[in-house]
Amino acid sequence: MPHHGEVSTADVARPRRGRQTLSDMARSLGLMAVVIAALLFLGPARALIFPGADHRAPVDYSHQVAGFTTVSGVRAAAPSSLPASWTANAAQLSSSPRLGETLHIGWATPGSRFAGVDESTGDPALLVRSVLGRRGATVVGERLIAGAFWDVRQSYRGERAFTRSFGAVLVVVTGNATDQQLVLLAASLA
Repeated sequence: MPHHGEVSTADVARPRRGRQTLSDMARSLGLMAVVIAALLFLGPARALIFPGADHRAPVDYSHQVAGFTTVSGVRAAAPSSLPASWTANAAQLSSSPRLGETLHIGWATPGSRFAGVDESTGDPALLVRSVLGRRGATVVGERLIAGAFWDVRQSYRGERAFTRSFGAVLVVVTGNATDQQLVLLAASLA
C-alpha cells in the first residue's frame, strides 16, 4: 500500500501504444467521412453530386408577366399552354437602360432538361448577346412555328435557340430541352 505522497503503479498514466492511436484516428476519420457523406447526400449540396436532382420549387410567373406589361406598356409574350409535366422554376423581371424591361421565365422539362424564355423591350442585339453569347448573334436558319417565322440560332453552350419579335418585344427561346420541347414553348407564346 502506498504511503501518503506516493503514487501506486495503478494510478500512473501510461502512454498508449501506436496501434491504439492509429486505430482511434482511423475510427475518427471514418466517422467524419460518414457525416460528410450524409450532409452531401441529404442536404442542399446534393445538387453538386447529382446535378439533375436540383429541383427548385415551382414558381408562379404571372406577377412578373403582369409587371413587365405594366412597367413597359407593352404586352409580354407569355405561354398560353404548356404540358402539366413542365414546371416553371424561375421568373425574374428586371430593368436596365440598354435592355429596357427584361423578363425571364424558366421551366424544368421532362428528362431533367430546361427551357427558358427571355424577352426585352431594349436593344435586341444586346438581349441576344446577353442570353446566347457572341455565337448567338449569327442567325443559322429560319423555322416556321405555329404560323410565324423564327430565327434559329446557336448559344455559346451549343444549345438551339429561336428568336422573334412580337412588336416592340424581342423574344428568345432556348435551353437544353429537346428541339420538340423548344418548338412547343415557342408555339405557346402569344
